[in-house]
Amino acid sequence: MTAATSNITRQLPEGFEELEPFVAYWAGDGTAQRMAARCEASMDDIQAFYDAMIARGEDAMQLVDQHPLHDLPPDIATLAKLLLALAQASIAVELHGQPRAPDVPYPNSMRMVRSTAPFG
Repeated sequence: MTAATSNITRQLPEGFEELEPFVAYWAGDGTAQRMAARCEASMDDIQAFYDAMIARGEDAMQLVDQHPLHDLPPDIATLAKLLLALAQASIAVELHGQPRAPDVPYPNSMRMVRSTAPFG
């Protein structure tokens, strides 16, 4: 693969290549998509994502913080979405011990119809 093609297929900033396998599933555009990803994933998948993101979370936050939130380059925006998805995964890992809250039906009737920019 040439340098030109690797830039086209790369979705994350250089140095975060190990997180690429998680982008398609976890980097949802809004809160509802990221919450659905958590609620529909297995605990093994959630734990794998959580472990990978915890290992790189501090570096990712430092990189994202170097850019204006409403003007992030596409690869940095994708990394920011993974950080927001980490917040969802942490609920399952650290609080519930399962993808969804105990004794709460899923899907439920609550729907987010409006969110905040840029990744709400």
